[in-house]
Amino acid sequence: MKTMKLRARFLAAGLGISMLTAGMISTTRACTIFVLTDDHQALFCNNEDYSNPNTRIWFIPGGGGRYGCVYVGFDNGWAQGGMNSEGLAFDWVAGYDEKWEPDPAMQTVLGNPSRSMLESCSNVDQAIEFYRSHRERSFSYAKTLIADRTGASVIIGAKDGHLQFEKLNQTRGFGFGRETLAKLLSESPAPSVDNGGRIMRACVQSGQFATKYSNIYDLKSGDVYLFPDPVQNQFVKINLSAELKKGAHYFDMHQIREQEAQPVRPLQDNMKAMPLEIYKPVPDKEPEMAKRVRRMLQDALDGKMREEDFAPATWQGIQPASPSIQRQLISFGPLASLTLVDRGTKDTDRSYRYRVEFQKATLLMHFVLNAQDKVTVCDTEAMQ
Repeated sequence: MKTMKLRARFLAAGLGISMLTAGMISTTRACTIFVLTDDHQALFCNNEDYSNPNTRIWFIPGGGGRYGCVYVGFDNGWAQGGMNSEGLAFDWVAGYDEKWEPDPAMQTVLGNPSRSMLESCSNVDQAIEFYRSHRERSFSYAKTLIADRTGASVIIGAKDGHLQFEKLNQTRGFGFGRETLAKLLSESPAPSVDNGGRIMRACVQSGQFATKYSNIYDLKSGDVYLFPDPVQNQFVKINLSAELKKGAHYFDMHQIREQEAQPVRPLQDNMKAMPLEIYKPVPDKEPEMAKRVRRMLQDALDGKMREEDFAPATWQGIQPASPSIQRQLISFGPLASLTLVDRGTKDTDRSYRYRVEFQKATLLMHFVLNAQDKVTVCDTEAMQ
């Protein structure tokens, strides 16, 4: 998400918002996405703005009526953006605050709705129909740009309780770098990797939620141009079809040049399609932590989150979003149960994953606490 991307949030960076995925909600737009197109080319370009430096790109072959895909994001496994083997791509910009409650008649999606869309749709029109019929709660705080190999694109977002679909067949974009982006796109740049990279660098965000990576998808050829360092004019070129032939695998973006020469790295569990089904209950030897998480969730439901629970940087992202977080959680109904499914440590950090059952939704939530016993990560890694 983008602003921080949707795509790792605590209630938008975690508590029950399905998107993307990749961030916490803020009143400032983050991430910049745009399409460069003409009669011959169609390039999809993205800057990913967030606080997590652990960036990844992963590949999932098609099969069983689903298209093969490449996804980009972070180590929480939530796809912030991606492209499929048919030349359809998506990404998100967060930072909105809209009234949006999906129609109960809409189909519920297991896991990340964007992944379900990309694995089942081949063009923009099909993507539009997908979001007309499937629930995506992230439209309360984010908009998505979807484009296909013809150069057609659509921006989807909520307004006054209704979804809006802005379809065009021309160069366009939006996000954090909106003023700079609008100026550069008004110059009618040719759809080239050089121009895409130049525009992305001009729209890079700095600071705590700086741009962490940039990418360009060539929607006709399936080539991916990955910029692990978004301020440098250096990219790694990968072809989607060639990578899919290697089977499901991933790269750490900052080590991709070295890892390309190594044996393929199997997907981690949180990158797979159904992490809620992968994680099973484990013995809970820290009931006080479970009690704390339950209390934090109830605080969020009541609109009374506490600053003392969080590391300062985490609270900075969460606090402005508390009204939106509360609305989202209320829409899930009462909190029913909390089950520990994973426990680990890394250096001085403690990591916990819980299966969180609400009346209307089930979440896989990941919490990380630092040496000061403050929450630094609150991610929703899956939702059904």
